[in-house]
Amino acid sequence: MRTFTALYALLSVLFVSAAVLDQPPQEVLTVDVLTDRDAIIEKLLATYDDDPVHVMRLLDPENASELDAPRLLQVFGAEAVWMTEGDKLRLRQQGLGFIDLTNHQDLHTSCGSAESTWPELQYQDKVKSITKHLSKDEMKNNLGNLTSFHNRYYRSEFGVQSSRWLYNQILDIISAAPAGVRLSVETFTHTFPQPSVIARFEPFFGRSSPNPTIALPRIIVGAHQDSANYRFPLLPAPGADDDGSGTVTILEAFRALVQAGFAPERPVEFHWYAAEEGGLLGSQEIVSEYKQLNKQVGAMIQFDMTAYVPKGEVPVVTFITTDVDSNLTNWTRGLAEEYSTSVVGGAKLFAGAGSDHMSWHRAGFPAIFATEGDPFRTFNPYIHTSGDRMDLADGEFSFEHALEFAKVAVGFVVELGGWVE
Repeated sequence: MRTFTALYALLSVLFVSAAVLDQPPQEVLTVDVLTDRDAIIEKLLATYDDDPVHVMRLLDPENASELDAPRLLQVFGAEAVWMTEGDKLRLRQQGLGFIDLTNHQDLHTSCGSAESTWPELQYQDKVKSITKHLSKDEMKNNLGNLTSFHNRYYRSEFGVQSSRWLYNQILDIISAAPAGVRLSVETFTHTFPQPSVIARFEPFFGRSSPNPTIALPRIIVGAHQDSANYRFPLLPAPGADDDGSGTVTILEAFRALVQAGFAPERPVEFHWYAAEEGGLLGSQEIVSEYKQLNKQVGAMIQFDMTAYVPKGEVPVVTFITTDVDSNLTNWTRGLAEEYSTSVVGGAKLFAGAGSDHMSWHRAGFPAIFATEGDPFRTFNPYIHTSGDRMDLADGEFSFEHALEFAKVAVGFVVELGGWVE
């Protein structure tokens, strides 16, 4: 028992040293220190039958009671049941995805969006003039920085610091914007430490519609910024593909649109969600606020995992066809065929599975999901582990593939957001 007391004391010192210094993680904890910490965690897991809840109680006794907090969890493909915060750790260790509905039970009362008519493509010259300036090098550099954090766990200091890094990258892009581009950016704080980030192109004619009887429904492009090691949340989780790839994909689309002087007719927002791995927590809080404030949403697309292509497989820009707005999905597949040089296809997930688009779809907004391939055929086996890295063997991590999704993101916002000359 004395041994584990000493181990906990060492971990406490390491955790405090990281938390009190508002610095990037690589400047707070050395690689050797982090490696030692991970080894201690692995030792504890081995000693306590791989029970993440028992180990978390040992490592964080001051907050151990939170692990007993009741949570209404819907495991993908099953009915929602009352469990606990600690059960979330066990579900992740079993590789099970879920939605945490505890604070948002009323949000999901209106599944299915209203029928909408989507426009004919009309901005081909504009879109193609922008997509030719998309840069794989920019994406690779940004992802290298993003994956340098030990993990991006939404309840950890690293999750906060990585979100701040992302916010600063967006500020740098905005600072270089042409004078006429109307932009705003915010950190959307949550009930947990990691904030979401929202960057917004304001409508050319102002934040409000010139005609008060006409709403200005916003167009939203999303990805999730957090990462998770499903074995234990404090272990390394570079999250290069899940969802670092989607994060830098839409960041690059945002950069190219800013440099091009994008002047939309309606609001266009880029969202980087916190705590997707915690049960869509960040996106659900944002959707709840938008509904409370009666903010209109015209269309939403989520990019979750955009870069993994197994050896020998043909890259496919894939749109999930389950639990999405079918009409918008079909329209966007046509858009992808116009603006991407990749093969474009569709794929199913089992019922109730997905990403942050689910928060919007279940609340009644038109929302869709783009991903790197068929999850049942070309699933990335490295996600949710320390092996979700950029430097995979045989070039299986493909920035060329991710770039095709950036083209789709640009086309999506220009064709639906409009462009005022």
